[in-house]
Amino acid sequence: MTAVNRCWCLALLLIGLCALPALADETLPGVSIIWDTDMDTDCDDVGALAMLHALADAGEAKILATVVSSHYPYSAPCVEAINRYHGRGDLPIGAAKQPGAPIDRGSRYARAIAERYDTTLTTNDDADDAVDVYRRVLAAAPDRSVVVVTVGYVTNLRYLLKSKPDQHSDLDGRSLVKQKVARWVCMGGRYPEHLDPRVYGNFKPDPAAIVEAAANWPTTIYFSGMGADVGTGRTRGKLPADHPLRVAYDLYLGDKPTRPSWDQAATLFAVRPNAPYWKLRKTGSNHIFENGTNRWVDEPNLARHVLVEYAADPREVIQQLTQTIESLMTRPPAGKR
Repeated sequence: MTAVNRCWCLALLLIGLCALPALADETLPGVSIIWDTDMDTDCDDVGALAMLHALADAGEAKILATVVSSHYPYSAPCVEAINRYHGRGDLPIGAAKQPGAPIDRGSRYARAIAERYDTTLTTNDDADDAVDVYRRVLAAAPDRSVVVVTVGYVTNLRYLLKSKPDQHSDLDGRSLVKQKVARWVCMGGRYPEHLDPRVYGNFKPDPAAIVEAAANWPTTIYFSGMGADVGTGRTRGKLPADHPLRVAYDLYLGDKPTRPSWDQAATLFAVRPNAPYWKLRKTGSNHIFENGTNRWVDEPNLARHVLVEYAADPREVIQQLTQTIESLMTRPPAGKR
């Protein structure tokens, strides 16, 4: 073989090798997700869960469980209805059962969706304890493989960290998390600061939970406050009339075209952390006050606290994110295309 031929063969081999990752990605398991939601006041929870199912249909995500942090009675049945619509009615569902002041802020859509579809849960009382679901699912998972996503209150994580060894694992909660969880993506707070206690968010209804969890969580926490300028839901009218997303957005928004996408942005980051939409601030930490307000501070500089921000040009990123989220959350379930 001549030198020229050897060069051509090497070039062709390199081209082939470069093509392999794209082909191999189709057979790789998706990011393993435990998705924790309030599923009560805002409709972006429905949008985020619909989007997560679309990512699972595409093989990018593997949904291990969907748990609820709200005490609104129809939050867990609403989650089950959405899961069933997307062909995953067998997903474990947990609800907050721990002692403390129940967080029930009502919902414009959850009961309507829960009662519109066949579900095994009538109210949250019929669901398993969320902490038990966490422990069972984590114990069965490979080490450092699970991504926890919270798009609601972090009540469940507070009590997960406090949990004792049980039939699922000999480890206490913090040790179990440290062994099994790769990262926690937390949608909550506003950045660089949010000091108005009158404006509700995911931290203020149960401030003790986020203060404890942020301090004691043993793996990296990625905080996200993005999504206020990402308005989605505009194309929901093209969906079937019984699609849970269309039902929820219509009941919540009325004639308004869109709603911000806080929960969708955090969920998308959890599945696609290397997408070009965001950059990471790895210095400083999230200081969360006792009333649930927060400020990103330079000191202490905690390696476990990372802030997810928009990439260089927010306007361009927001446009791209809007298109991506809208497309994913309105994508027909795999079994209904």
